This record gives sequence, structure tokens and C-alpha cells, in this order.
Amino acid sequence: MTQSSGKIYIPPYSGVRLVECRDHLQLAPVPAFRVFYGYGKVKASKATDESEDGKAEPIWDDLDPDEDIWAVLQWFRYEDGHEERGGINYLRSPHTEEDARKSMEDMKRFYSMTRQELLKLTRLFEATEDDYAYIEDNYPNYQSSPDPNATDEYDVYQARLKVLAGLQPITVELIKIADITKDPEKRQKVEREAVQSYFAELAHYWTEDEILAWQRSNPVGTGWMCEFASVFHEPRRQIDSINHELALNWLRQKYNLLTAEELSHSIFKRILKWLTPDAIKKRRERLGLTTKREPGSPKK
Repeated sequence: MTQSSGKIYIPPYSGVRLVECRDHLQLAPVPAFRVFYGYGKVKASKATDESEDGKAEPIWDDLDPDEDIWAVLQWFRYEDGHEERGGINYLRSPHTEEDARKSMEDMKRFYSMTRQELLKLTRLFEATEDDYAYIEDNYPNYQSSPDPNATDEYDVYQARLKVLAGLQPITVELIKIADITKDPEKRQKVEREAVQSYFAELAHYWTEDEILAWQRSNPVGTGWMCEFASVFHEPRRQIDSINHELALNWLRQKYNLLTAEELSHSIFKRILKWLTPDAIKKRRERLGLTTKREPGSPKK
């Protein structure tokens, strides 16, 4: 979602996916766009940077505003034709067109890196929260249904959907249907329905401007507008925090290797909510999560 000249732009979405973030799970719509790269000459007056007070200031104060420099840029073209500028580099004299072309290839290589590759890079320097937030915002960790033969991963994926169904039950069901639909056209239709469902089930969370912007790019059918109204007049749905913690970290924190007693204590340390070992066991069983730890005292 972007905002320019006071007008909100929401891109067209092609579907909805489960996203695993560092500290939470969520459903997120997937924007439909293509990425382009290019370079060309612009006047030095166009090469500006935003100062702390939000004003545009020239990058170089020793260049004539009318002097030609090279601009290397990335931009996004959405399904509806709308374009947004991405990264941009400026090259001043004595840089040549060959330097601009090389800069474009370097930019393309960098933005083509995977989330995993970028996270590996953070081990080479003292990464800040802003660095991790950049990766999270620009390289979402979309989750797809694993092979059912990969039992642990498949069970965790299904458990995560069960947890998020507490907030968006219809959207979750549509994601499940899309996961098992083989025909591309039928799958696309289901995924487009999931986008409308996503909008309707978050009725409490949109501003009036966002509602109007959403419908410009992602038309909502009459049935889903009725669902929107129904959700809006109900109490806000909530995601259970203990179930969320179990589904998020079942494998990441190796909860699957803990006894019920150990798991109960670990959950309390993480989110400061206490359930008895028996209650925790029932929770993870309802989510379909299977422990690898044999019953009995912890091994020494």
C-alpha cells in the first residue's frame, strides 16, 4: 500500500498466502506486478535525497543543476498499469554509460537475491532492526502447503492455518481449496475469491479511504460486501496467543522435542501465559502437532 499526493494506492492482488514472520504469523494478499530495471540521463537537479525534516535536498551541492548525470533505477508495474519507483542510483561524471549498465546489472543481482541469501548476509555485519525489517517487508516469507510426506512441516503448516482461522476462517478455507486445486484457471478463481474474503473478514481494520482504494483495484462482489457488513457488526475476532505460539515455534524452538511439562514452562517463559501440562497437551493435539519426545522424565 502506498500513498502519494494524499491518495492511497492499493495494488491488485492475485491471491492470499500464509506468511511466517520473525515473531508472528499472518495471512497476506500477494500483489500482482512485474519488476523492471533501466538507466538513462537526467539533470543533476533530479538527484535528491530526503533530509531529516522530510525536504528533498540535492545529493551533490557542487554540480550545476542542469548537468547531465546517469540514473539507474528499478520500478514496479502492477497488473492495472500503475507504476511505482523502487531503488535508484545516481552516477556523476566521469562515470560512463558502461558504468551505468554495470550498476544496473549489480542492482538487478541484488534485488534478485532470495530472503535466505539476504539473511545470510546479515551474519557478516552487525545487522540492525531496520535491516531485518527491510527483509521482512520486501521479501515476505510466503508459506506453501508442503508435501504431505514431509509430516512435521505439513502438520505445522496445517496447524498455522487453524490458528489464523480464528481471525479469518473463510479465507483459510479458500487457501486450503486453492492448495489442492490442480487446474490453473480454477485455482486462479479460488485465489481471487480469497482476496475478496481477506478484505471482508478484516472489516474492523480498514479506514474509509482504504476501503475505497481497495475496491478501485480489487472489486468486491455483492456477497462479499454482505460478509463485510456482517463481520463489521460482530465483535472483533481474536487469535489465541498460546495456539499462535505453538504453531509459530513448534519446530523453530524445538517444542516438538519437549515433554508436556517442559512445554508448559517454555510457553510461559515466552508469552507469560500459563497452562497446565495436560491443557497444553490438549492444545497441541487439537492443532494436530505431534511430539517426538517419549513420555517420562527428561533425559540426562
